[in-house]
Amino acid sequence: MTHALLVIDVQNEYFAGANGAFAQENADETAAKIAEHIRRVQDEQLVIGVQHFTPAGAPLFARGSHGAALHESVAGLLAGKPLVEKEHADSFLNTGLNEILAKHGITHVDICGIMTQNCVTHTALSPDTAPYHVRVLSDLCTAPSALIHALALNALQDRSSERFEVV
Repeated sequence: MTHALLVIDVQNEYFAGANGAFAQENADETAAKIAEHIRRVQDEQLVIGVQHFTPAGAPLFARGSHGAALHESVAGLLAGKPLVEKEHADSFLNTGLNEILAKHGITHVDICGIMTQNCVTHTALSPDTAPYHVRVLSDLCTAPSALIHALALNALQDRSSERFEVV
């Protein structure tokens, strides 16, 4: 297994139906597509959950809060799989993500999740992705609006190379 799927920040905070404080456009539809993709690739790819936390009492993603919990659409699918806890937009920054990827001999990283213009983009463009072929799965990401999602994807397209692509 040389491919990994990063599932970034599919957390209650982003879903209106889960009483999230920062609901994203098409969050439910995107999460359903992510869940289906996980089911489809989990036997061929290492699936890694990424979960954002802030200190207890913070207005968003407070550790221990309902908003910080993984959304029901992916929670069961990510159970028993590696889970990276982060405090920054970049999923590599001050986490064990590189160690997980190295331990499993990963050479290709697919990225999906929420928010396209923030954690997805910062993870994809992280200096720590240099050893990997990175793909951002555009249909499996969302943002506060369709326009912001499109702008972020367009900006990422500018970085297309032999080791980086938006699909």
